[in-house]
Amino acid sequence: MQTASIFQNITYHEKHPKMDLLLETGNSKEYRLAFAKGQYLKEHKTSTPIIVEIIEGSIDFGVNGSKINLTKGMLVALEPDTPHDLFALTQSVLRLSIMKA
Repeated sequence: MQTASIFQNITYHEKHPKMDLLLETGNSKEYRLAFAKGQYLKEHKTSTPIIVEIIEGSIDFGVNGSKINLTKGMLVALEPDTPHDLFALTQSVLRLSIMKA
C-alpha cells in the first residue's frame, strides 16, 4: 500500500510549472503539477494514455489546436500521441495520471 497527498507540500517554480511524482504503481504514475498564474506547458505528447484532473484553479487545455477551459473538478483523458498544451489562467494544481504500457 502507498499513500500520498495532493495538497501537502505544494511548491511553485517562478518560471515554469512544478511537477512532483506522488505515487508509482505497476500500472501508472501519479503526478502533481503546480502552475503559477500565467505559466505555460508547451505542446507535447505522451506515448501512453493520460488523465488530467483539475484540483484547483483554471487551465486552458489545448488539444490539436483547439482550446477548452478546464476548472476545478474537471477531468480530461487523452490517447497516446495526442499533442496537447496547458496555460494557467489562475494559480492551479493538477493531478496527472500516466498509464504504463
